[in-house]
Amino acid sequence: MYLAFGKERTQPSIDLAARINKDDPKRIIDIGCGPGNSTNVLKVRWTQAEIVGLDNSEAMINEAKSKYPAINWIQADASDDLDKLGKFDIVFSNAAIQWIPNHKILLTNLFGMLNNDGVLAVQVPCTKYMPINTELIKLTSNGKWKNHFTNISSTYSVHTADFYYNILCGLTAEIDLWETNYFHIMNTHSEIVKWYSGSGLRPYLDCLKDDFTKNKFVKEYENALKEVYPVQSDGKILFPFTRIFFIVKKSD
Repeated sequence: MYLAFGKERTQPSIDLAARINKDDPKRIIDIGCGPGNSTNVLKVRWTQAEIVGLDNSEAMINEAKSKYPAINWIQADASDDLDKLGKFDIVFSNAAIQWIPNHKILLTNLFGMLNNDGVLAVQVPCTKYMPINTELIKLTSNGKWKNHFTNISSTYSVHTADFYYNILCGLTAEIDLWETNYFHIMNTHSEIVKWYSGSGLRPYLDCLKDDFTKNKFVKEYENALKEVYPVQSDGKILFPFTRIFFIVKKSD
């Protein structure tokens, strides 16, 4: 599911890596590396560096190993103590920390993994005010569907740029923080649902145990998206997706 839109999901990692001003890093770690597409972006840019990809999913790590055998892959939870891995010149994370709880503790710990003059570089989706999220909240909060999600459990969380700034400014004064809107061109509204099924929609789908109920819910959600993502003159749908980026440096 994740790489159904592999090109679109990889582009932000390319853009983030391109903004990192670090000529000769010796050690780099990719936190929440998934199937390794973002980690390989790092390998392509810094061919001589030792690069580690870390993810808590055995399936993702196995896929990454099969595709990119030259990279060191580790199955571990990023919210655990990672001190045993040592220090790094770049700690990188592309679209992963939204699945990890308590970002203040997490980012403080990741910053602590840096060597002096090291760089923490992160990209995270900012879906909080996007129609894919606001329409989902409206649908799941009404009487018809509300009771299906009373026991929803998820670590998935999204925040705005000021939230991250208020964490980062307590760590360093060297902060580069920005947002980018990526306009993805979709053929159908069901493609947008498929996109979000791998992230923010997933915890809701997990609550619906039978296929009939799940399909009915997905259809209603898709219909709601038709109201907020109009069809363009060529029959395609513009799907803007906001992402937050930040690069911070650990000074001496």
